[in-house]
Amino acid sequence: MLGLAGLAGQEAAGHKLPNFPQVRLLGIEAGRDDLLSHRLKVEVRDPAGRAPLGGAEVTVRAIHAALGSGLRVEPVRLARAEEPGIYRGQVKFPRAGRWELTVEVVGRFVGDAHFTLEILAPIQTDESQGAGKPDLPFDFLTIRHLAMEWGHLAGFALWLAATAVGLLDPTGPRRLVLVGTWAAFVLEWMTGLYKMEYSTPFAAPLRLFRLDHLPRVFFADDYAATLVVKHVLMVTAMAVTLALSFHAWRTKPGQGVVLWRALLGVNALLALAIGGAAAVLGFYHAIVLHFS
Repeated sequence: MLGLAGLAGQEAAGHKLPNFPQVRLLGIEAGRDDLLSHRLKVEVRDPAGRAPLGGAEVTVRAIHAALGSGLRVEPVRLARAEEPGIYRGQVKFPRAGRWELTVEVVGRFVGDAHFTLEILAPIQTDESQGAGKPDLPFDFLTIRHLAMEWGHLAGFALWLAATAVGLLDPTGPRRLVLVGTWAAFVLEWMTGLYKMEYSTPFAAPLRLFRLDHLPRVFFADDYAATLVVKHVLMVTAMAVTLALSFHAWRTKPGQGVVLWRALLGVNALLALAIGGAAAVLGFYHAIVLHFS
């Protein structure tokens, strides 16, 4: 067993809003054949905690406490038990570790609740297994997540470097500046879309033009609004770079230096604004995780 018996009856952590249904985790039991698969039993009551809430749709999501939404459990719908307000289901965790569990309730009352679970690794029967090997979770998911996170920073650094080269040497090779800038944008969008889905502080992934499924926790709307501002600034920077490309195509090397520097200066200001938005996102990220 995984030593989770003490979690039975655990109250929801984090925020408790007056219109949210009350959720209790009554039981969690590991499977006999698969110790990473757990049977959950949840009780849902009205916001006052008096009457059981039957006929609701109860969905369980989970993200890894260390990797965030980069490693998560896909949504699992819990089945209604015979007892009113009781819901059961099976949740498969990809690996051991600390997990942030989110229980979403949609019914006569709508809300979510949050629990922290410590899933222990299965005990090795052969003492020689893993001997001398570091206990580091460097599998494909971890490597992909780290590559996307660092790739996003690398794309931003490449954009700044290309802009700096163009500003310091406006009569130099403009094609190199433009190629570096467009390559940075491609890298930023590829890694940025990944981060929207796997690196946000929400159990459910974000989608472009779909921000209507945010959890009702403090600063969630502020986080989404800042993310939208960051994307608008990025699109504006791409439009400026498109103007730079047309300018470089229509003029000979060494000509149009004033306009070239002006457009690059706008791009530099946009890059600083995007960096500021990213810093604000990091601040809101911590706040949303605190209240969720």
